[in-house]
Parts: sequence; C-alpha cells; structure tokens
Amino acid sequence: MLVIDAVVHGYDFRPENRNPNCPQASYDGMVDFLYRVGHTSVESGKPGYLMSRDEFTAGWTAEELAEIVFVESDVDVLYYHGVEIDGFFSGGASPYELGKALKRAYPGRVQLYAPVDPLRGPAELELMEQRIREDDIDGLKFYPTNGVIDPEISSSKLTLLNDRELVFPYLEKARELGMRRIAIHKAVPAGAGPRVLNHVDDVTTAAIAFPDMTFEVVHSGWAFLEDCALQLRSHGNIYATIESVSNMIVRKPRKFAEIIGTLMAHGGTDRILFATGVPSAHPQPIVEALRDFTMPEDLVEGWGFPELTDEIKAKLLGGNAARLHGLDPAEVKQRISTDGIAERRAAYLAEGERPWKLHRERLAA
Repeated sequence: MLVIDAVVHGYDFRPENRNPNCPQASYDGMVDFLYRVGHTSVESGKPGYLMSRDEFTAGWTAEELAEIVFVESDVDVLYYHGVEIDGFFSGGASPYELGKALKRAYPGRVQLYAPVDPLRGPAELELMEQRIREDDIDGLKFYPTNGVIDPEISSSKLTLLNDRELVFPYLEKARELGMRRIAIHKAVPAGAGPRVLNHVDDVTTAAIAFPDMTFEVVHSGWAFLEDCALQLRSHGNIYATIESVSNMIVRKPRKFAEIIGTLMAHGGTDRILFATGVPSAHPQPIVEALRDFTMPEDLVEGWGFPELTDEIKAKLLGGNAARLHGLDPAEVKQRISTDGIAERRAAYLAEGERPWKLHRERLAA
C-alpha cells in the first residue's frame, strides 16, 4: 500500500529562534509541553527512538527529515506543513523555506502546505497570493493564534475560520486562485485563552460557507472527540487529520482505538488521514503498530466500532490522503520506485535500525 504521512514539520526550537519579545519562561514552557506531550509520552520504547530534549530542540535539515521519513520508515510521501506562531518564534515554528527545500529535493514525494497568518495584516494576503502563484504549493495551513496575548480580551490573539472580516478574504482569494485545500491546527492546545481557541466549531462554519473547498482538522479527536466526529458525519468537505492521535497507537493503543473508532463510526473511513507530525515522533513504530492493529473486541461488540480491515488500513495510511490530492497510488509507487530511496532503505535496514541517524550524526559532529 502507499503510505502517506499527512503532516510533517521541521521544528526549530533552538534558543536563537525565540522571538526576543517572548519571555524565556514562556518559550521554554511551550517547547517543554511539545517535548513531553508530543514526544516522550508517545514515542516507542525500543532502543534509540526516544530523543533527549537537546536532540528534539536542535532544529532539522531537509535531508535529515527526508532520511527519517523515507529511509528509516515505510512512508512513501509526506505533506510538509509550515507553521509560523510569530509571538514565540522569529523564524517560524516549522519554517516554510525548509518545506520548499524538501520539495525541491524530492518533488515526487513531498506535498507542501504554506503557512498563512491573517493576524500579520494585509501584506499577508499578498504573500499568500504570491506563494500560490509562484511556489509549487499544494495546500494552505492556518494556525488559530500567533501566540501574542491580546490584553483587550485577556487571551491569545485569534485566527478563527469563521471570522468573516479577518479570515474569509483569505479563503475567498485562495478559492479564486484555485487553492482549495485548507488545513488548520485544532484540538491540541495552541495558546492561552478560552476553549474557542482550540475548538472546532469555526471549521464547521467555513465548511458550510465554502462547500467547494476541503478543510483538514489537524489533531482531530485529540480533544473534543464527539464534536470532531459529528463534523465528519455532517460535512463531506471536512477531513480528520489524526496527527498526535496516530502517535498514541504505540504506547496508548486503547486510547487510539476509542478515538479512531468514534471517528469511523460517525464519519466513515474515507476522510481520515494518517499523520505523525515528524519529528514529534518517529514514523516507523507508528506505521508498524497501525498495520498490526486490531480493534478491541469489546469496542466492536459493545460500541459498534468498525473492524480495522486491511482495506480500511490502506485508506487511513495513504489512500484517503492520495485521493484528497488527486494522486493515483499505483502511479506514485511506480514513479518513486526509481528515485534511489528503496536502495537507501535496504542499506539502512541491513545495517540495523539507527533512528534519527543523520540528525544525531550532525549533532555529534
């Protein structure tokens, strides 16, 4: 089967990437949260997979990410998501330029989502249009906050997709330019403030207002599970991208089963996208665990959850993401079979697993 990781990042949590206006304690707190919740609580316990905090926060190169995803794992294609969060990071939390470099190096294996932050003002609309027209992008990534506290509302400044004055002009311009795939971070806490910051209601409004566009709720089900499931049942243009949820399968399989089962029971199996958020966690243990996963019998018998058949696993692991992007899995498999990755992966496996190999070699040097 074709395996697609629908969210890959290039986290840059180095000290020098801190916005000078962000207090050191706030910056450290955010990075600590991502390290503990996003990595150490879900990463495989097999030797070599768990990173130290220094390794996790040291920044990444395009070649390191490609090595992790394509050589060290069975993932065939990745979707890179650029993320800004200006209030914390001077150069982006997941730098867009790093995603561009990945796509230039591996055009047959990388799809690119450009970050959009309407809180930056009118120039951001021009930048979005420039990227759509000039860069080879495949989608747009919104984030619900820029990380800056607004004293007037005693909360983080908000970018909600139901904001007709702030955000709708971006959606209208994107549609006008033929860019109709929108992803937005949800469910996992994104900043200080009320639950509206992380809730998914605003995506529902956008999906109704723009029925010819698709909206990927990234981290769907991590929190607000019932609301995420009802979205899938009610709106055919909403997709559940299970970044962070996928990662639970390695060490929290029961929790994973309850979330994925609820999403499938309400919305079916055609609009759920496997994602790991590399380098939050290494993709290979997650892929292996999902391939071997069986829905617990009591959840099938008692809750009516679907069995995870091989056909459904093929959809989750790549078929759904391929269809969303108009990719033919067999054609993609054929095209990438001659790019040399298969030989590099065989050599890696012959040497014995060395997770995060290039990254650790660079840090050691």
